[in-house]
Amino acid sequence: MMFKSLWRLLLFLLVFFPSAQMINGQEQAEIKTNESFLRESVQELLGETFVDFPKDPPRLIFVHSDSDNSAAWLVDQELTSYLTSRGFEVALPRPELESERPGSFWDLGYRIIELRLEYPAVKRKRLFGKKLVTREASLNLSFRLTDRDSGKILWAKRKNHGSADQIPENKIHALENQEYAFLSPGKPQGAISKYVEPALVAAVVGGLVYLFFASR
Repeated sequence: MMFKSLWRLLLFLLVFFPSAQMINGQEQAEIKTNESFLRESVQELLGETFVDFPKDPPRLIFVHSDSDNSAAWLVDQELTSYLTSRGFEVALPRPELESERPGSFWDLGYRIIELRLEYPAVKRKRLFGKKLVTREASLNLSFRLTDRDSGKILWAKRKNHGSADQIPENKIHALENQEYAFLSPGKPQGAISKYVEPALVAAVVGGLVYLFFASR
């Protein structure tokens, strides 16, 4: 009788309390930091936006932000890297550089209308499994290419882009960068889960106790 009771208790535990799924080294390597995730999203936006960018560049393209945004440094780096990888000569505007390099220049200005990283939802994989946090990037950038000599607008584009994935809740702090607010969004606290989860735990524990003693 005791063996039967223990077997029923074990079966109940296996159904409702699955063992914690530890992230192995390979899975850990696949989890991007918030900065890497956001950079990847910017790269995807640039790839979608610059498909019709002028093919014949002048000697140099100056890249700069037209808005005051704390994430401009990240977009500067990704935009410069993207254009350079496609054969363009790119630099940030500097008076001394212009005087040393006389000739025709292009000016590529961009405006960050929206660049946001957030955790919109938290859920469990199973009833009592590990918590997974949805991570979303929302981007809205505009670009304008002008000829420095004539002031003529050669190309203009505005693009929205969004991407999402899921990350373990217990890894969030390690993936953030506290130096930049846009890389460390606040995690949502579900009002319902605050009360429902403790109630579920109490109910399951009570059920276990009842099953154990009722079968003796």
